[in-house]
Amino acid sequence: MIQCIVYNASHEPLAVVTAERGLVLHLEGKAIILEELPGRRFRSPNAEFPIPTSVVLKDYRKTGAKYYGPAQLNQRNLFLRDSYTCQYCTRHLLDLKRREYLTRDHVLPLSRGGKDEWTNVVTSCSTCNHRKDDKTPEEAELTLQRRPKEPTVFEILTRRSTKHRASIAA
Repeated sequence: MIQCIVYNASHEPLAVVTAERGLVLHLEGKAIILEELPGRRFRSPNAEFPIPTSVVLKDYRKTGAKYYGPAQLNQRNLFLRDSYTCQYCTRHLLDLKRREYLTRDHVLPLSRGGKDEWTNVVTSCSTCNHRKDDKTPEEAELTLQRRPKEPTVFEILTRRSTKHRASIAA
């Protein structure tokens, strides 16, 4: 299923819907296609249509705060936030050796008073996580590439749809 980001008339992110729904919004005259999937089309017996990956509504809609709240902290969302990349050695999941894998690492270890929250966890490869052990990155002589931050629900949904678009285009 290909996803489409819907932006409000003010260009604020509003929702993530299927590409089919994005096309329907466009065909009904409610939205303008901003971005489409290159090289792919929806086909009917009489016409071809672009596959939208983002649309902007023509009229402003009042929104709730549903998508702007903090995302749930779990392994999948953590890996999406960090783009499936070790935050110490910058190797991507696809660059890991045969017996290596991605893990959740607490920047300040739980045993030293660290908390299991977005601002204290990063994606780490098993090699870096083992090297870091129960130390801070400085003590283990590791450099954190990016300071961890709490993503919103919308940021996670957008990363899911971007990852999906990248896998289709390849």
